[in-house]
Amino acid sequence: MSTTTPVEEAPREERSRRLPMIATGAFAVALLIGIVIAVGGAKAGLWGLIPIFLYAVLALLGVDVVLATAGALIVAAVMTRTGPIPLGAQMATSLGSLVAVIGVIILLGSALGQVTQETGAAQALIRFVMGRIGLNTRTRVQLGIMVSSLIIVGALGTLAGGNAILAPIIIPIAARTGWRPPAVAAMLHAAGAAGLMTGPFTPPVVTIMAATRLGYGAYLLHAGLPVAAMTIVTGFFMARWIQRHTDQEYTAADAADTTAGTDTRQARRAALVLAVVLLALAVYGIAEKATYSYAVVVMIVTAVATGLAGGLAPKRILDAMYVGAARLIWLFLLFWMLDPMLTLIGETGAFNAVFTDLKPVLSHAGPWVFLMLIVFLGYLHAVPGAAVAQVVLVNKLFGPVAAALGVAPGVWAVALLGTSQIDQLGPLPGADMIGQMGLARSSSLRLMLFNGWAIIITNTALFAVLFLALT
Repeated sequence: MSTTTPVEEAPREERSRRLPMIATGAFAVALLIGIVIAVGGAKAGLWGLIPIFLYAVLALLGVDVVLATAGALIVAAVMTRTGPIPLGAQMATSLGSLVAVIGVIILLGSALGQVTQETGAAQALIRFVMGRIGLNTRTRVQLGIMVSSLIIVGALGTLAGGNAILAPIIIPIAARTGWRPPAVAAMLHAAGAAGLMTGPFTPPVVTIMAATRLGYGAYLLHAGLPVAAMTIVTGFFMARWIQRHTDQEYTAADAADTTAGTDTRQARRAALVLAVVLLALAVYGIAEKATYSYAVVVMIVTAVATGLAGGLAPKRILDAMYVGAARLIWLFLLFWMLDPMLTLIGETGAFNAVFTDLKPVLSHAGPWVFLMLIVFLGYLHAVPGAAVAQVVLVNKLFGPVAAALGVAPGVWAVALLGTSQIDQLGPLPGADMIGQMGLARSSSLRLMLFNGWAIIITNTALFAVLFLALT
């Protein structure tokens, strides 16, 4: 029985009624600014960042993230005087964009998860892991989740795809040991981000190595390992803090997933095929230097192989994949709209204005100030899914300045990693952050932001120390 009194409920109900009004007001103000800029006809410059701030405000006010994205897209379209026909063309083009592909990868990961559930492969694999390692305490479960995420994301080169494969397997374990969805989301985001920083063929690592002409070992020593270690350690402790500050729980169905099927020979065979095929494809991907899109093949092949090994007919495998993908269709819609929104914001000149305004300051600064400003530039120039392009752009604009200031390649690699990767953790909500929330079945964007902000703060302190020591 609830212990909340009518007196306590009244302010809560009043706040719940005010939030939609505040959200509507924020959208109206942003739309009005967009109309004024459109009528003026000139480039919006820094005002072009209004849709991103609207998106963040609406999300923080509790508006559905798909609606928040749609609202920001509308404002960006108005601001750039983009009519229905060209907007439709943008939406069509978006289906082939990196951001939309991330959405597809998440759908396929959820589809694979459903196949592993119906064959009993996930249950058998979990029993094997728990029997051999003894994941019977919260701390061991947390370590297992984060190390697994670090490895699989680093191997596949995709945060979305790696954790989409992992989530259906580890969520039942987390639920049974009392972990809560927002805490699991923080673990996946922090550990997966660290995996992107250390994996041998992840897009940001390959691009930074090319820009600085460092080998993989030198890159890891100077940039990858220090930043990844700070990220995963901070995420470890933040997940424990979040665990104490949330009331959201996994359902009984989530916790029961590990025992839903019997421990049959078919289930054990399916688990073996799941592990072997996934490992073989990951090793092959590393050997062939596969890009993020390889995750699509990995998940489809693994789902089919696991289903067949588990005794499912082809039609039933497809049905299972449909059911799994349907759970996260809202995430695909969100990712689909993000790309045209960011493209239109780029057309306002907002991103160029940020770089143009800061470039004179950077060129006259000393090495330490210059490098810290490069990192902060990445926090401002937060474009989800565009880490590779961001590295190329920053290196092209400011690489000569770094060389003139005597910045060593290893130090420049740290700056490029900071400016291109830390912004996925904040300071505003992004596709990667929301994707990990969806995979962990968390509904708390606020706590995800706290996790991201903590990692940004600790890494910023690390950058300051490294730059001071190495320049």
